[in-house]
Amino acid sequence: MKLARFVKFREEKFGGVLFETRSEKVFTLTSTGAAVVKEIAAGGSAEQVVARLKARYQDPSGKLETEAREFIDSLRSQGLLSED
Repeated sequence: MKLARFVKFREEKFGGVLFETRSEKVFTLTSTGAAVVKEIAAGGSAEQVVARLKARYQDPSGKLETEAREFIDSLRSQGLLSED
């Protein structure tokens, strides 16, 4: 899994920005969303991305895993991810 061919990511002080160059859509990301996208950019499956996030951030409530998976699913449904 990786960002789709026409999707660019830029980290910002507030989190990050995803730019889909074909449709010129801009998505503003929170710092949490930016952390997920950075892990996606590092490569691997959704399970590997979530595992790396869980290892990096302490989350006894388990919300991180749920929210990260939902965010990844949302990126997929919007065509912002590639499974290559």
